[in-house]
Amino acid sequence: MGSPAKQAAAGRSEAQWAKGYFEPQNPAERTKRDQDGLDVHDRIVATHAREGFGSISQQDLRVRYRWYGLYTQRPEEDGFFMMRIRVPGGLLTAEQVEAVGRISQRYGRDVCDVTDRQNFQLHWIQVEDVPEIWAG
Repeated sequence: MGSPAKQAAAGRSEAQWAKGYFEPQNPAERTKRDQDGLDVHDRIVATHAREGFGSISQQDLRVRYRWYGLYTQRPEEDGFFMMRIRVPGGLLTAEQVEAVGRISQRYGRDVCDVTDRQNFQLHWIQVEDVPEIWAG
């Protein structure tokens, strides 16, 4: 039958795309196939922001929200998000920095993290506030 390593490898997926299998191999990839991640924007604005955290499907929460920089915080049941704000090249105007500061004061408990990739992370964000944050 072969070595234990070969036996263990036999049970794993082996470069499915290279073998001509084009069906997604994991739940996240199937979710991406089923609907474009950018389509969640309208649901966030029209439904989730009005009906709250409980109205968000698991597929949106675990996969599609990430297309907009929204990640659940732990414990997830509290309904808070971490919002990542991309800063291409680390360059901002003073007006942009002030806007992020105002948003962090109003929605993020007055805290804004600067990552080692020169992006911002706001914590304690609620889905009800996301459309207004985007507008800011």
